[in-house]
Amino acid sequence: MKRLIFLGAMLIGFSAIAQEKPVISSAVIAIDRNNDLAAAKGYIDEAQTIISGKSLSEVREKDLAKFYYYKGLINFRVHINEDPAIQKLDANALDKAVEGFSQLLDLEKKIGKERYTEEAKQQLTSLSASFANRGIQASQSNDFEGAYADFLKSYEMKKKFMNTIDTSMYYNAALMAQNMKANEKAIPIYKDLLKMDYHGTRFYAVNVESGDTMDFASAQQMEMFVNNGQVTNPNIEGDIRPDLYKTVAYLSLAEGDTAGYTKTIQEGRAKFPQNLDLIIAELQLFFDNKEYDKALANLDKAIAADPSNPLMYYNKGVILQNEMKRTDAALEAYKKTLEIDSNYTDALYMTSIIYIDSANAVVAKMNDLPYNATKKYNAYKKQKNEIFKTALPYLEKAYKKNSEDQQVKIALSQVYRSLEMYDKAKAVMGE
Repeated sequence: MKRLIFLGAMLIGFSAIAQEKPVISSAVIAIDRNNDLAAAKGYIDEAQTIISGKSLSEVREKDLAKFYYYKGLINFRVHINEDPAIQKLDANALDKAVEGFSQLLDLEKKIGKERYTEEAKQQLTSLSASFANRGIQASQSNDFEGAYADFLKSYEMKKKFMNTIDTSMYYNAALMAQNMKANEKAIPIYKDLLKMDYHGTRFYAVNVESGDTMDFASAQQMEMFVNNGQVTNPNIEGDIRPDLYKTVAYLSLAEGDTAGYTKTIQEGRAKFPQNLDLIIAELQLFFDNKEYDKALANLDKAIAADPSNPLMYYNKGVILQNEMKRTDAALEAYKKTLEIDSNYTDALYMTSIIYIDSANAVVAKMNDLPYNATKKYNAYKKQKNEIFKTALPYLEKAYKKNSEDQQVKIALSQVYRSLEMYDKAKAVMGE
């Protein structure tokens, strides 16, 4: 009796060890012969449960290879099937598919028998495209985290299994990381792309609501936003390397890495000495370090690159006026600004300030005169009034453009009072 019990226990144990094989076979028959995807999915999941409950050394290598291959194949077909009922079988079918094929390749490489390897590699090519497509869909839904994961997965799959570097997919991953404010993920990818000498294609447009520039992962995504009225002025641009340098620099700065910002801008300027954005970025470095001669030199380069940009002339004027006290040169810079844009309020105001400061210097001389220096006093008064009259039209025009600017209002009121135009002074200040 004891002998029979012992033999029964052995048979039960043997059955437990061998039971994944018929389940795997059932999955193969369901998918290959019967085209019954739902049944195949059920069998392959059951086989997964059985195999997960034991050591892999207990599973025959031949059966394990077959299981991994069909795990990948069945889950991939579930993912791409257009029947909603099939798709609902497993929301993670795509991820399980790549897991299955990856496990197969690792196994067959280890054992030195490539029964399914070539077929699996072909399937992985399609799988990488599915991850890319899912990433695009996620980005269109503003699911930047999901899009980042899928674009990166597609890139890594092609690199590992197909020995292909898909830099555009890598760039998309960086872009999504940036959009989800994960600078620590975006920066290393952008740096890698610069090392790869990635030229790329940039798709960007202007956000209608904020006025900011928005980047897109594809022309298709950008077109959808244009059609929805969310963006305008769509652009497609080649060789984005200068933008990559600029992006890495500003993301580094946002992370508090000022040394990284400086290093990246300098590298970008050396590589693209004529790029206006990098010239301006370097200008900020010079300004922060109080290297005003270098700042002016960069502004002159920026003006040469874009002579119709009033901002460059204005910035030049501000440095000359405030930091270098070269008021005559500053006036020339503001004059150039106003030739391009006669309503440039800040240039109008800053021009008036130069004249006001000059007039106030004459007032100081008047105050230092002895009481009996009437003739000199009157001469200074006339000089002072002429200077204030020169400043007046600049301030009046600035006030007309923006009557809420407090600095303009205060300066204009001062000039009116100095010229004894008290009613106008009161009206400006709302008295």
